[in-house]
Parts: sequence; C-alpha cells; structure tokens
Amino acid sequence: MDRPKTRILFVDDEPIILELLKLSVSSMSDEWETAYAKSAEEALALMGPSRPEGGEPQRPPGREIEAFDIVISDMQLPGISGAQLLNDIMRRFPGTIRIILSGHGDQELVMRCVGATHQFLLKPFKLADLKAVLKRIHGLKERLHSEEIKRLVGREESLPSIPDVYFKVLDALQDPNCPLDRIGGIVAGDPALTVKLLQLVNSAFLGIAREVSSADEAVMILGTGAIRSLVLGLRLFSAFNALDARNDAMQKVWGHSVRVGRLAQRIGEIEGGDEKLMEEAFTAGLLHDVGKLILAENPSANYLQFLDAVDGEKRSLISAEREAFQATHAEVGAYLLDLWGLPLQLVEAVALHHEPTRAGATGFSALTAVHAANALEHQAAHAEASATELDGAYLEQLNLSDRIPVWRRELETL
Repeated sequence: MDRPKTRILFVDDEPIILELLKLSVSSMSDEWETAYAKSAEEALALMGPSRPEGGEPQRPPGREIEAFDIVISDMQLPGISGAQLLNDIMRRFPGTIRIILSGHGDQELVMRCVGATHQFLLKPFKLADLKAVLKRIHGLKERLHSEEIKRLVGREESLPSIPDVYFKVLDALQDPNCPLDRIGGIVAGDPALTVKLLQLVNSAFLGIAREVSSADEAVMILGTGAIRSLVLGLRLFSAFNALDARNDAMQKVWGHSVRVGRLAQRIGEIEGGDEKLMEEAFTAGLLHDVGKLILAENPSANYLQFLDAVDGEKRSLISAEREAFQATHAEVGAYLLDLWGLPLQLVEAVALHHEPTRAGATGFSALTAVHAANALEHQAAHAEASATELDGAYLEQLNLSDRIPVWRRELETL
C-alpha cells in the first residue's frame, strides 16, 4: 500500500512569495500535497471542521481533526500574526507540525513563539533544510508512537491535557506591549497553580533571597520564560496521583527535576546559547522525568517497586527499563509531550536525555544541556558511583569533554 502524501499548508500574505513557494516545492509533488493561504483566517478555514462525533481515531475532548500534517507560516501576517496562528493550531490541532519562517531581524518575535512552534526556518529557506527538519520530526514521532509505549501509557483519554493557562500565557506573550503584571494576572487567575508556584519560588530549590508573596512578584523575579515552563511543570506533576505528599520517591523526582532544569539552563548560558535555547533547556529539564509519573500511575508496571529494586542492585535504569518494559521512562514522557504538540527540541531532549547520541545531532543543544545536567545532578546526590553517567563519546564528538568540570562547579552554586 502506498504511503499517503504529506499534507502541507503554506501561509504568507505576499502573493509573489506563495508563487515562489509553489515553484520551490513542485519537485516534491509525488510526496507532498500542498495548499496555500494568504492570511491566518484563511488558514484556519482550510484546517477544516471539527471531527464528527464517533470519528476515528479517538482524541481527547475538544481536539479537532488535523486537515494538514504541517503548517508553515510567515512570522508576520496581517491581523492575526503567524505566531498567534500557530498558538491556535497547537490548541486545536496538536498533531499538526508547526513551522515558522522568519527573517534575521525577527529574533524577538521568534522568542514569543517558543512553546508553540516545532521549528524555525530562516527566509528564504532551502528545500533540503525543510526536508531534513521533516525527516527528523517524523523519525522521532515514529519512535515515540510504538505499541510498547502506547501499552505502558494506557488509555490516551486518561492522560492530562495541556493546561488552558499555558495557552493564555502564550497568547499574551504574542503582544509586544504585554506588561509583566498581565502575565502575573493570568497565573493568579488559577489559585491552585498560584499556590504551587509560590511554594516553589519560596523553597530552597530556586534559592530566592526574599519571600515572594504574589504571582506578579514571581513573574518579575523569574521572567516570563521560566513562568511559561513552570506552568507546564507544576500542572503536569500535580495531575498525577502518584505525586503524593506521602510518596517520598515521587517528591524526589520533582526536586531533582527542578534542579536539572536550573542547571540545564545555566549550562546553556555558559556555552553561549541564546534565550530560546536556555528556555528549552529549562523546560526540558523540568519535564525530563515525567515519564516516571506516567509509569507510576500504571498499576501493571509496579514502577515504584521496580525503582527500588533497580536502585538496590545499582543497575542502569535505562537498560533495566528496556528489559522490563521494552521502553524507557524518557520515551514515555516524551510521548505525552508529543501528544500535547510541544516543540521538537523539547520532546527530543526529554526522549533522549539518557541516550543523546541517538539524536544524530552535531552541535550543542537543549538535549546536550539536559543530558549533562541530569547526570551531574544524580552524581552529586549520590555518594556512591551513579548509574546515570555522562555519555563521554557524545561529549567528545561535540568537543565538550573539557567543559564537565565547569558545569559541575556551576551545580555547586545552585
């Protein structure tokens, strides 16, 4: 049976650009089915109506069918911007891959798209670059949507949905004149989230020198990027019953995750990463072990007992998980984030934080930062030799082996 064509929607308000796009992708007509829109409104109309009741495959309530596999939009559109368009598509069609086309001068605008876009391509893009991006995304999705992972996760409708407050924050950040107190007001509108945020900010995890008493203050101190990440992390961890105040193992997962997020962000900064990479590293570090929560919720996995046994035997957790479950907690967590439609770099960093070589990447990335932060934090937390090791061959390939002492000293300051 022939593989169906990949359906791509291009969005640009300049007719001449759309004509050039048609010419540039014409050679892919055997593999791609393309459509073109001149505005965000036209693009949303082309995305199609809601899935009819009883349609297959099933999706969580409120999700609509993806009329296109990929939407590639110019950053600056009249009316609804390209960033706002992709926010809406992420909310309504999480399975659609979202790519922004941006110019060299759009970096501030690009930062506002973090969290809603799978990939950024500079204009004019090369067809080879687009094909490489799509190959990487499809390869990751195929690995994550295996039958073994779906079996471990259980019913998709039992998984938590991406919180509405996250989309509200994303929408607000698209406004270049958005004041910080507006973000604080959005967070304050969710009392349960505000309580958890203030508990975290005032804990030893973040090392804030003074007591923080409001969401506005937390946004001022941490910045919008950290708040955007924490909205996801706090809500996701609290969504699982396994994260119980009486469950010491799961509480340790949360504390470890916060420390890994902070260290990954600092490693990104030390290695010259831009603001986008640092936020991706912080978010991925914060969420890198969420798969453990999903596994702990699966009664057939007996995951908490499994963790105790592996820890007692001083075995590699990843190899033990593959032997027992044919998948790892990293892949299970990344599967949920992919269902949510979160960006490629974030999903990849979570999926491969123990096995970075599998990414096939050749440069420093959020994955690099999270891999190093996770291993170093585990090693610092255990006096004995840790089963979580740095991938020496991977770091050597990136010419980063000599940076390990620098990163380790940074951990000591957190």
